[in-house]
Amino acid sequence: MNARPPFPSTAPGPITRFSAALLLLAASLTQASAGETILLAHPWPREAAYAPKAATLICDDAFRQLGLDVEVRSFPPMRGAIEAEAGRIDGEVGRALIYGDDHPNLIRVDEPVLSLRIAAFTRIPGLKVSGWDSLKGTYRVKYRSGYTTLKTKLEQVLPAAQISSVVDSQTGLQNVALGQTDIFVDLEEYGELQLARLQNRYSSMYNAGLVQDIPVYIYLHKRHAALAPRLAEVLVKMRASGAISRHLATALGEERRSAP
Repeated sequence: MNARPPFPSTAPGPITRFSAALLLLAASLTQASAGETILLAHPWPREAAYAPKAATLICDDAFRQLGLDVEVRSFPPMRGAIEAEAGRIDGEVGRALIYGDDHPNLIRVDEPVLSLRIAAFTRIPGLKVSGWDSLKGTYRVKYRSGYTTLKTKLEQVLPAAQISSVVDSQTGLQNVALGQTDIFVDLEEYGELQLARLQNRYSSMYNAGLVQDIPVYIYLHKRHAALAPRLAEVLVKMRASGAISRHLATALGEERRSAP
């Protein structure tokens, strides 16, 4: 009589175990887990008060509601973009709506964190600026390196030969004062801060007006894609409840207390 065939083994073979390991690894790489600290770069200079403080308060609150810790850390704008795009950090906060067009590895959280006012600083007497179209003409305009949204907007109204960048607000305003450029566009908060510091030396410079009020967003590396809609939902609820307004008021109060 033929021997009865053995029952199939229920123990996982090497291929099954390898597949399971890959699945576990993929899961760990594609979504944040409770207790993990998410590292976000912000592009604002270290001397700035309002924007980074506001972003930190809002992000702390939003991520906490999802059971996650977050660190919002200052990076030079260009370096933050490179680190986030490469996945060496988890993302960025403080970037504009169109930022993701040039950063395919980043996912936008589709609810803004706050809005930032972009101003034009000049020494041209009587110049009034209201919107990007106000800059059309023969003006030479500088912006701060790493702010790709400002570069894109300027390229829509001026030839490339009239546009250039500087490393920080102080250098931009000094270029205006020394006649090396006609207009410097930057976040109003930082321009005003440097303007106050330089006013005794260069009293002819002034804020000529706003070119745009820009909503800014959180961008997450694509490995956190599943987190983006959940975070957007939390931000919507925070805005509706007044929590974001309270955080902005707190940050503004601290900025005023720390002003020179």
